[in-house]
Amino acid sequence: MVVDYRALNSVTVKDRYPLPLIEDHIDRLGRAKYFSTLDMLTGFHQVKLNEDSVHRTAFVTPEGHFEYLKMPYGLANAPVVYQRIISDTLRPFIDAGQVLVYVDDVMLISDTVMAGLSLLDSVLETLTKAGFSINLRKCAFLTTEVEYLGRTIGNGQVRPSVHKINALVRSPVPGTVKQVRQFLGLAGYFRRYIPGYSTKVAPIAFLTRKDVKFNWGDDQERARQEIISILTSEPALSIFDPSLETEVHTDASSQGYGAVLMQVGKDGHRHAVAFYSKVTVGAEPRYHSYELETLAVVKALQHFRHYLVGKHFKVVTDCNALKMTQHKKDLLPRVARWWMYLQDFDFTLEYRKGQFMPHADYLSRNPVNLCVVQRPLNWARVAQAADDETVTLLEKLDQGQLDSSRYVKKNDLLYYKYNPIGEQSRLLCYVPKGFRLSLLRVFHDEHEHISIEKVLDLILKHFWFPNLRQFVKKYIDHCVVCLTHKKVPRAPLQPIVSWTKPSVPFDTIHVDALGPLPESNGYKYVLILVDAFTKYCFLYPMYRQDSTELKRAFTNAISIFGTPQLIVCDRGRMFDSAEFNEWAANFGIQLHFIAPEMHHENGQVERYCRTVLNMVRIEVNHKHESWSNALWKIQLVLNTNKQKTTQCSALNLLIGTEATTPAINALVRDITVGGSTPNREAWRELRRQRAEERLARNQSDQDARVNRSRKAPRAFAVSDMVFVKKSSQATSKLDSGIRGPYRVTSCLPNGRYELQLIAGSYGKTTQAAAEYMLPWDGEWTPEACAAIFECDDDLIPAATSEPQPGTSRDMPSLSSPPEELPNQVPSPEIIEDDDTSGEAVLATPE
Repeated sequence: MVVDYRALNSVTVKDRYPLPLIEDHIDRLGRAKYFSTLDMLTGFHQVKLNEDSVHRTAFVTPEGHFEYLKMPYGLANAPVVYQRIISDTLRPFIDAGQVLVYVDDVMLISDTVMAGLSLLDSVLETLTKAGFSINLRKCAFLTTEVEYLGRTIGNGQVRPSVHKINALVRSPVPGTVKQVRQFLGLAGYFRRYIPGYSTKVAPIAFLTRKDVKFNWGDDQERARQEIISILTSEPALSIFDPSLETEVHTDASSQGYGAVLMQVGKDGHRHAVAFYSKVTVGAEPRYHSYELETLAVVKALQHFRHYLVGKHFKVVTDCNALKMTQHKKDLLPRVARWWMYLQDFDFTLEYRKGQFMPHADYLSRNPVNLCVVQRPLNWARVAQAADDETVTLLEKLDQGQLDSSRYVKKNDLLYYKYNPIGEQSRLLCYVPKGFRLSLLRVFHDEHEHISIEKVLDLILKHFWFPNLRQFVKKYIDHCVVCLTHKKVPRAPLQPIVSWTKPSVPFDTIHVDALGPLPESNGYKYVLILVDAFTKYCFLYPMYRQDSTELKRAFTNAISIFGTPQLIVCDRGRMFDSAEFNEWAANFGIQLHFIAPEMHHENGQVERYCRTVLNMVRIEVNHKHESWSNALWKIQLVLNTNKQKTTQCSALNLLIGTEATTPAINALVRDITVGGSTPNREAWRELRRQRAEERLARNQSDQDARVNRSRKAPRAFAVSDMVFVKKSSQATSKLDSGIRGPYRVTSCLPNGRYELQLIAGSYGKTTQAAAEYMLPWDGEWTPEACAAIFECDDDLIPAATSEPQPGTSRDMPSLSSPPEELPNQVPSPEIIEDDDTSGEAVLATPE
């Protein structure tokens, strides 16, 4: 996010801290052999603001008033301040000539690989202590050629970067008279640097005559190439000098946008420093002209950033509307974002008519649409040369002390001879220890986290190292992405332990909320309370799920039947709130929270939720009644029906007589024979006694039936690290629902555990059942698993001890899988989920 600080920048006193001289840097780099470049993570956001400056960064959003605590993007002095801080942090290395810093470009130089590694270790340690982080993906280490500040440096040579002139060298050949005129406009702008200009452009200008048929031939192409060659070399193309007046000329069209970085030389004339052009893509061709002109400025300043940051310069454009938008407040969102980015630069805008801008016009209407593919550097040679073990192996091979039938040296690289049956034998590059993790990140992480066998197949087409299979298996078993984003089979269901049944009504209450439902008289939810003994249910409509509504419902129930001893609920926000917990404590009520995903622990009320929802659906869709008005009738129907487990209705167990609904009462009142049942209290107690016996028998039978196919849960210990499968929290089909990592803080009864997030828990804990927990030994590093690298006898083990994916002529296949490694995470078993739908599949409360 970038804030509009144009007003703040206009009154900011500019910091004049000097930026390094580019030529000084180039002179030092020209003598180096190995280069490492570091990209600082989040850039300016790593720098803390002074307390007296924090309020100046304030901004307002619909969510409230905010102020930056660290330096934001868009401040005029941000690049210079960042240069000073990084330079001061790395001052010992800069003074020693080992590190070069130009704003956010950090370059490490060395003459040998070992010196480069030692320097890299020292610099990274210094940056870490100072609180800085780097973006590893954008860093390059120990390369022999590097692009830096507009030059290509390597092998003791300094050459102009190909990117400076690509916009001209790779521009398309003119195909129409209009494009010919555009090219002539470009050449004419720099005609003072083209000796014999009229003669050189004559074959091209010939095609602009009205009586000449357009035909681009060899004469025209030779003239074009000669002009481009002149324009991309001195004196037309000059070396950037920070002390000279600098201008960026930009232009845009629906075809593309282009720019020329120019400087006014000591001769008073403008010299081109670099060219830039790019084809418009996506929706860009449909942008308004002033949007395209703004985009051209943004792209040009991004491309020439290393020249322009921290320096005042001029942006010249042929769009007068662009200059007007510099101080305009009401901008299109994307244009506003572009202007936020431009706040990093110190520049003034100047309008110049299009007829005086033919050079930029040519680039915008003839943009480069080709990609330059750079040949990768030979990292393998650098890696093997930096590894002592590999160097030793190469020496042994030269001395005849290593089996030459298995190992080969070619182009100063160590190779392994791999001979799989059914395939052509091939040489595989040996990978030193320090690069094996990086190799796995490429072949596994960058290939959509494929399986072990597929990773092995890809690697064994190009690379090899000892214990390859075990290394790959261990890496993938510890891969956090695989663990949290792939569909993982749930562990075997643990045996159930049913609740201890109460012998009196309203001793234990199970509660849950149903909804949100379509609004009815302002209500959106139904709170369902179920008595564990009689199965009597209360249905309360609720406006919203909060503690006030919850206390109102419970207070109503308590006023009729008294205070329960135990309430069983899930960890919904209103149940787990401090207000409801305090209310329950004041009433002497114990709260028991079921573990996430273990809905069957609260199975009695869960079953009622499904039944109530079906009845509400019928009332709304079939009878066309408001569900909140029909809630009393649904409650009465449920409480007057005989329960399967007790063989008695809930109201009968509660009041000792059979109650009827209004519809039945109207139907049978004229045919009823006899009065009330004598000894109603005695019959009620007898029914309760029989219900208690039936409940106990049903519970015992169900436990035996369900537990027949279940296994004891896996055990975890305090301090173990785990991930938890929470399918109910999945936000979409692409969300696996796996959360974590957590650390086990306490072991609870019946295979449940109390967990705390390793990061960002703020002291809060949650609970989970063992069957939803996945063990994790932490992200794998070579230090944590150093034993995998060690071999007893030889640096490279014998062929028979190296497991390979498939049969090899040199290596017989193993008859048994490789031995499990220490702390190995076992692959989860795939077991059919035979979860029952019984209403009493519950766990004993603590």
